[in-house]
Amino acid sequence: MSSLLIIASFLMATFSSVFANSEREEKLQEKLQENVGRVPYATDGTQTYFVFHPSRAPKAIFLSMQGSAGCLFGQRGPIQSEEDLIANGGPSPFHPSIMIQGTPAWTENGLKVILPNCPDVDHSSSTEEYAAAINKIIEKENPKNLPVFTGGMSRGTIRATNIAARLTTGIRGTILLSTSTSDTYDGTVFDPPIKNATSAFLMVIHENDGCVSSESLSMLEDFSDDLTTVKDKTIIKVTGGMGARRQTRHSLCGARSHHGMNGIHEEVFKIMNDWMNKRL
Repeated sequence: MSSLLIIASFLMATFSSVFANSEREEKLQEKLQENVGRVPYATDGTQTYFVFHPSRAPKAIFLSMQGSAGCLFGQRGPIQSEEDLIANGGPSPFHPSIMIQGTPAWTENGLKVILPNCPDVDHSSSTEEYAAAINKIIEKENPKNLPVFTGGMSRGTIRATNIAARLTTGIRGTILLSTSTSDTYDGTVFDPPIKNATSAFLMVIHENDGCVSSESLSMLEDFSDDLTTVKDKTIIKVTGGMGARRQTRHSLCGARSHHGMNGIHEEVFKIMNDWMNKRL
């Protein structure tokens, strides 16, 4: 490659980096609604989040990690982008995910609920960069140093586990619903440095979960065994509810299935709230 081509490539890369950083700073300075926040993500991205307060002084923080890629918007309905989320002040109340539907139950229990959206740049749920961005959110939203719990559904369990593994004593408890113990588009819960985790762990599995990434009780037990520095860990098996209408991976691993705790949300919310309350 000629010296001119090398110089041109360097200048293009520099320009792209400057433009990306300028765009990021503009997003970080944007004035948002009162319950919306934003933090830097990695070197050139941002992560937006939404806060929901209890009617009284909160007794703890709950970080709710959505499944799939972690985005709080979908491909259907009126909220299909981060801009739509911000305009709405958060996800649609009709979103089927248990990690979104549970917000009222958790705030009624006295928890300050934080829903992180997916970062606006490429990301992996098990990386140090992801946990570092979540730590920035905690630092902004927890000035009184309240106990912090995190929970996730499906691929959100990878993010919740990553947070527990990397923020260690900063997390009081971790709740995993339909844990991704087998391959997903984003790895598994075995990928973060789980031997560093020290928080209490609650793992909930549906006995009829048909999703290939979370259906195995034996793999969940193996994961629990690998949490070698965790003293307080529990696996609960639940039953009932409504299964998927179709026998495709998309349906079996979706919100409207046993994997998504479809039809038993209230039972699961009670399990979660009771478990957290005992650790406050």
